[in-house]
Amino acid sequence: MGVDFGSRYAGTTAIAVYESAKVYFLSCKKDEDADQFIFQSALHFRPDALFLDAPLSLPGLYKGLAGCTDYFYRKADVQAGAMSPMFLGGLTARAIRLKDQLKNHQIPVYETYPKLLAVELSLLTHGYKGNKSDLLTCRRLLCCLFNPKISIAEEGITSWHHLDALLALMSAMKFVSHESKIYGDEAEGQIFC
Repeated sequence: MGVDFGSRYAGTTAIAVYESAKVYFLSCKKDEDADQFIFQSALHFRPDALFLDAPLSLPGLYKGLAGCTDYFYRKADVQAGAMSPMFLGGLTARAIRLKDQLKNHQIPVYETYPKLLAVELSLLTHGYKGNKSDLLTCRRLLCCLFNPKISIAEEGITSWHHLDALLALMSAMKFVSHESKIYGDEAEGQIFC
């Protein structure tokens, strides 16, 4: 399961699900609680791995980790060029809480940063996060990467949020196949791509 984690009530959270050789998309509605939407979806699908596009830890300084002196960034953020978990504030707190809630239900949650995979797949040269026609180009390019035996609801990718959810799902698939790139360290927090 790949999740593009948006504002809590904005209706921008999107989920990509891989199940029974099919990839399809779920969208949170405006004014619907995105945290509950993700939580209930995870309980329903019980994924082997849920990859979330949000920080899942704070800089190690706050945990007293040796060698961690940065108040704003984790090693993973610096290596990946990601935003500070501190800058994202409430979103980070919501993501950590969701991870802890799902852990209680034996659903593992991992942090990902879809832009890393977008760069790796050269989507930036095709207008990643640009206009609507760029979205159609990028979604076509991503869908062509899948094994033809996997059915993808390409028409379900109606926004960049859905495309980022697909990128998060692809990172989860790489992880399950032991092909992930890992940024940061386990004690402080890692980003998987």
